[in-house]
Amino acid sequence: MSKLLEDESASPKRADYAIVPAILKDAEGIAAVLRASFPGDANYYKVHSWGDEAKRVMRTNKNWLCLVAMSEGAIIGLVACRHLKTKPIPTIRIEWLAVSPDARGMGVGKSLLEAVMQWASESFGEQTVRLTLRARSERQDFYRKMGFRCYGKGWMKMRTD
Repeated sequence: MSKLLEDESASPKRADYAIVPAILKDAEGIAAVLRASFPGDANYYKVHSWGDEAKRVMRTNKNWLCLVAMSEGAIIGLVACRHLKTKPIPTIRIEWLAVSPDARGMGVGKSLLEAVMQWASESFGEQTVRLTLRARSERQDFYRKMGFRCYGKGWMKMRTD
């Protein structure tokens, strides 16, 4: 095998996926992605179980938005966020951004964040919106590339203007 072919096979390929709103039947797939993305016991993340957390983030009330990345009928990533009615600037808190380990490096996380930013732009128009999240230290470089800045231990934020 040539060096070029070896390099091509070693690099991750862009997946064909679609970003869509989560529906109730997605709970099991969302729980699986959360479980795979956040190693260790669910209690460590202050959740009762990943299944319960999947159902919680799919609520259509309480200003929640949950989007999933679907590829070939399977969930490969998700973003769950909620609108906090803060003044004078509305805040969108991203509670979970998770991508299956085998789908990382394919732009899924970036696409999910861009979908949240588009939703915020459409929802709030010209108004400035603050996006916040809590990031594990090993993921902070990804968020910095997306425009977030640190503002406390593990917390990052970005303002849309």
